Amino acid sequence: MFRYCLILLILFPSAAAELRAQNSHTELWMEMERGIALFDAGRLGDAMTVFRKVAEKDPSYANAHLWIGNILAAEGEYGAARRKYEDSLEDGRNFFPRSMKIEAYYAMAEVCLETDDIDGAREYLEKVLKEGRQEALPRSRQKAMVDKFLKEGPDKLLELYRLTDKTVRRAYQMTGELDLGEGRYQGALESLLLSLTTSLSLAIEAERIRDPEYLFIKEEIFSGVPVFYFENTADLLKTAWQEPQLKRYFEDTGLYRQLFLLGMALVALDKTEAAQSIFLLVTDNRECGIWFDFAQQQIHKQDLSLLPIALRYR
Repeated sequence: MFRYCLILLILFPSAAAELRAQNSHTELWMEMERGIALFDAGRLGDAMTVFRKVAEKDPSYANAHLWIGNILAAEGEYGAARRKYEDSLEDGRNFFPRSMKIEAYYAMAEVCLETDDIDGAREYLEKVLKEGRQEALPRSRQKAMVDKFLKEGPDKLLELYRLTDKTVRRAYQMTGELDLGEGRYQGALESLLLSLTTSLSLAIEAERIRDPEYLFIKEEIFSGVPVFYFENTADLLKTAWQEPQLKRYFEDTGLYRQLFLLGMALVALDKTEAAQSIFLLVTDNRECGIWFDFAQQQIHKQDLSLLPIALRYR
């Protein structure tokens, strides 16, 4: 092995340099993985030491700066965390993989929210959508989706439209929540609908992989008939909840929370029948916690005063 390396150094100096660079990158990546494991175990001080050493060895490695910011945010040092996130996004920094840049934008949005910088949060969520979207969703298509949902319900929407770009789903969700908090109910409806359509589309695809003969539409729906169809969506939610991976995905994304907030946006827009159907979807699952209770209250009496309380729950 030593003789091989010596020959490589003599005959192919550029190849030898590339090999050394690859080995160095592998070592840094392994150190990053060790730091992340320490972070996950709650050993923030030890993780900070690892990430700082990586940043010193390779200042251009953006991931190290991002994780230092994550530790500062976990400790409530939001100002310092924000500066470190900005540091990770400076020119000359390299994320590996490149998709980690989106995580830095998300992190900035979260810190902005913690410091009541709503405009800053919106700015970075827009960056997520610009960076992460595989293909821009035309405004006309968004409007068509909302119109179809309002006229014929989630069943017809999911029959015609499938969104699977999960990278940007959380940005839609966060934008919808910001809009709700600021009384921008139409914008909230659109963003939450995009987020939920993505989650439910992914659930449909997962069911198809599990069972190639799976059909989303089981209860017949009639195109163009002004009926708010949601029975097939209710069946999808019940089926998916029985699958451990999909149940965990729904819990991680706060799907029933999103459904409830979508219902509240509909209440604010005086779409009472559609709101009632969405609340019924939530109450179909007694295991969805506080959202079951909140939805039951809204079925009894739709009341927008519950919205500020709901937005505080996660």
